[in-house]
Amino acid sequence: MTFQPPSKSLTPRDFQFIALVVIVVLIVSAALVSANLTLTGGGDFYVHWVASRSFLFEKIDPYSGEIPARVQELIYEDSAKAGDEPYILDTPFHILLLYFPFSLLSDPLLARAIFTLILEAALFALALLSLRLTDWEAPRYFMIFFFLFTTFNFYAFQAILEASPVILLGLTYAGILLALRAGQDELAGALMAVSLYYWEVGAPFLILVAWRVYSEGRGRVLAGFGMLSFILLAASFLWYPNWIIPYLRAGMNNLRADFGFTVQESFAQIFPSQNGTFAWIFIGLLVVALGYEWSTAHSADFRRFYWACCLSLAAAPLLGFRTEMEHLAVLVIPLALIFAVVHDRWHHMGAGLMVMLLLAVFLIPWAGYSFAAPRLGGLTQEIMFLFLPLFTIMGLYWIRWWAVRPPRIWADLANRQS
Repeated sequence: MTFQPPSKSLTPRDFQFIALVVIVVLIVSAALVSANLTLTGGGDFYVHWVASRSFLFEKIDPYSGEIPARVQELIYEDSAKAGDEPYILDTPFHILLLYFPFSLLSDPLLARAIFTLILEAALFALALLSLRLTDWEAPRYFMIFFFLFTTFNFYAFQAILEASPVILLGLTYAGILLALRAGQDELAGALMAVSLYYWEVGAPFLILVAWRVYSEGRGRVLAGFGMLSFILLAASFLWYPNWIIPYLRAGMNNLRADFGFTVQESFAQIFPSQNGTFAWIFIGLLVVALGYEWSTAHSADFRRFYWACCLSLAAAPLLGFRTEMEHLAVLVIPLALIFAVVHDRWHHMGAGLMVMLLLAVFLIPWAGYSFAAPRLGGLTQEIMFLFLPLFTIMGLYWIRWWAVRPPRIWADLANRQS
């Protein structure tokens, strides 16, 4: 008896299924774009869109004062006031090139709506890659909860409202870790090349990754990084040869802007009588902790390195640099690790404990925003800013022993197998 191998050609039913999927995706995408057209804000996208379009069509320096003035007119319908974000472009020009396709759209609302659609898809992908990094076979019900949490938590919601590329950066960070683990070094290097901005979000993470790559002598990562960086930099210098000095000047102006959150200002509001002493003590302890963890993780196995990368992402907002609420959306990556270890270690009560933790991280910021902020004002904002990174750091240290070590004793093995 002989068996016919399955046909490699697509059947009419396959074509029908593919057509149905394409139609559904197009309908959902059109509905989301239509909904995105009603959103307000979006300044994080507009500053790149205005800069790109002004440079391409009017030959205006993207780092000049004209760009924030135009963005402020779009967002505030006036110039920025005290406490408002000034929207100064501080993105390197070779990264700004990636926004040029959006500048071809003359309608700012449509351009922002399409970019927001990409961010919404990236949120879904970020949740998926974050869970994949943990090597955890998550229960189906929890995957649904986690995807909902990733999409609708307060910090991701703020990122969507501002159309912040930080969601794409989070997806890039997760992709770097997955590529390094899979040995796809050129891909990891290319992803690092497009993530070199918004330093207040990912600088500690990228420094640790670079240190590990150097320690392991993984030249292919450097090759992937160098090839894409060379292409982008060559194009940028051909288009705008003298962009580096204006870019650095704009970056310094943005650092001096009185907007966003710093751990010093947050501690000053919470402990007004300490004159910032607690903040500097806290930052010093955090730097020492990061230094110790980096020194042990840069040449250790991937489990310890992955945990240290999660700690670096959680610590970044608390190192004293000015940042924004929506930047905390990247902490989905370490939260996935915390939930995975909690489930594996405390298997019999892990499901309930995970759901409780998930609900706490989801509900507390929304409750603060909805009920406490109208009464307490700025103090509530500062607490909401500190809440997620502090929760994540405490969670990472809580699960550290089990996260960085494989099970060693029969009781741990029994817990994982039961």
